[in-house]
Amino acid sequence: MIAKQKNLRIFELFVEDDESFINYMDKNLLLLKDYLLLVNGDLTQTMREYLQDKGCCYKEMNGCKIKLRSKEIQKERAQEKIEIVHYVQDEQEIEKNQNTKVIKTPVRSGTIVEYDGDITIFNRVNSGAKVICGGNLSVFGLVDGVVECDGEYMILQEIGKGFAVFNGDIVEKELLDGKLKKISSSEDGLLIEDLV
Repeated sequence: MIAKQKNLRIFELFVEDDESFINYMDKNLLLLKDYLLLVNGDLTQTMREYLQDKGCCYKEMNGCKIKLRSKEIQKERAQEKIEIVHYVQDEQEIEKNQNTKVIKTPVRSGTIVEYDGDITIFNRVNSGAKVICGGNLSVFGLVDGVVECDGEYMILQEIGKGFAVFNGDIVEKELLDGKLKKISSSEDGLLIEDLV
């Protein structure tokens, strides 16, 4: 027998009723179908059939003793860090920071960019492209692909056909109006602020 440890991308879902579940899944299926879904609550037969028909991989959490890293633990870790904020004059200064990956060209369809540090993208993320950022993420172009950020903040301008995920929460497209926004966490969920 051979056992290999793998890192998984997981979404935790909290279900209440068939209608809201199916509406949510229909809206976000393009993003969610590539993840392991951990479902909390009573999963009905209708929900199970939906997930199976759509080819989703899921696990019911009832009786499962897996401990997931909670928002409280993330907040404690964030408070331990010292944040240094400085004004950046141009792209050249950003490139001097060894922890930041800078992308000046469009992220092409079929490309997966995965980086544990910060990522700054000065162009668009095309449909079929995926950016997974362990640090802070800044995208100054249209997002038609999928962008994920597990850092302290994410800066976005506009989401087109794509999806944006910040620390496990999906950013609603309607909350972005084409102006630069800083997305961070608050006690009530996502905090979205104008930068200009």
